[in-house]
This record gives sequence, C-alpha cells and structure tokens, in this order.
Amino acid sequence: MKKIKLLGIFLILSKLIIAQDVNYDPTAIMLLDKMSDVIGTLTSVSFSVESSYDEETYDHGMVKKFMTSQVHMAGPDKMIVNSWGPKGHRQLWYDGETFGFFDYAENNYGLVEAPETILEMIDSIHQFYGIEFPAADFFYPSFTDDLLESSDAISFVGAATIQGKSCFSILASGEKMNIQIWISNDSYNLPLKYVIVDHSLPGHPQYETTFADWQLNPDIPEGMFSFSPPPGAREVRLFSKTDK
Repeated sequence: MKKIKLLGIFLILSKLIIAQDVNYDPTAIMLLDKMSDVIGTLTSVSFSVESSYDEETYDHGMVKKFMTSQVHMAGPDKMIVNSWGPKGHRQLWYDGETFGFFDYAENNYGLVEAPETILEMIDSIHQFYGIEFPAADFFYPSFTDDLLESSDAISFVGAATIQGKSCFSILASGEKMNIQIWISNDSYNLPLKYVIVDHSLPGHPQYETTFADWQLNPDIPEGMFSFSPPPGAREVRLFSKTDK
C-alpha cells in the first residue's frame, strides 16, 4: 500500500512539474483549457469567420486569397456552412445522416452518407474528400492536448486588442508550424483570431482567421439543416482521395 501511495504522489508531482515547464506556460495552458471547456458545453452555436490563405500559383508564385464563412451548429449532429471565396458561393450541410455540398455558381450538388456526429463527420469527410471546415480544430475536446503534442513550446505572449476587444495572445511553436491564438479577455474566453505559419511547405504559407458574431446556444430552426435541390440543379458525384 505504501508503494502505491508513493507512486501516486510521484505521478502527481511529475504532472505538476511538466505543467510548469518553461516550454509550456501554465497561464497559456489554462486559457486554452478554459476556451475548450466553454466551447465543449455549448448545445448550439453560430459564428462567422474572415479568412486569408497563401496559395502557390504557377504564374504568380505565392498569392493571398480570401474567404468569408458563416457557420451554424446544433447538438451533436447538425451543421451548415456558407462560404464565399475565390470559387464563389458554396454551402456545406450535415443533418446527422447525410453530408452534402451545393455550388451556387455551377448549380450542382453532391451527397454522401456520413457518421452520426459533427466531429466524426468532419474527420471522415476531410480524410476521404479533402474538404476543409472553417475553424473546426477549436471544437475538438482534445484541442489543448493536440496543440501540446504538435508544439515544442507554448507561450503566453501577453495582452492585445482585436476588433476593439481586449484579448490574450498565445503562441504555439513547433518544427512544422507556428500557431498564434488570440482569446477574448472576458468570462467566455472564446477565440477571436488565429494565424498559422506552415514551415513544412516552401515559402512558409500563412493561414489567418478572425472570428465575429459569436452566438452561444441560439435557437436554430431545424429546417436550416435540410437541403432541397433548387430547380435545374444537377447532382454530381463526390470523388474521394482513393478514387482513380
């Protein structure tokens, strides 16, 4: 019994030492955990994001492109995303059974069966079809752990102001990428902005997103998550990464 107790005390002390390691600032970890805890308790949420990303082109080299998205999620199994970017207006939706997209410019849509929850659906659709979902990483319960695993250091940079709002700045540095996150300095500690610098690709492309219009636990009409093809719309096949 004494050996077991001593082992337990040793493990607790070890965790405290790791948490206070100079490479992982405890204030930064606390803020990240608080942000994840708040997001994890939501039953529904709506927000918008303004994004920019660097893309390598054949004619002009690295070119910055822009996208605006509106996101609505309810419960564990309802999601709709409207995005406006270089390829025009596109919509992604999910109703707990089916994932689909609609391209307004091409007037075509695609449907595939999907897993039972939003996060499982995001994992599956990204893995098989390469489709990206705006700011999806922030909604994973393992967000802080994933950041710790991919980073050599996580630092609390200090106070800042984004969109006129007081916030905290956190920097996660790793071999493959640096991620800077700004979290609101209020009771909710929601993300306001993040910037990713990818060191694994030529030119170190950047991806930047700013959040706005957070609505916590809004009453979202069920009908928003249903899709009916407009007249003349053409159904197309979604090709997975394994298709040849």
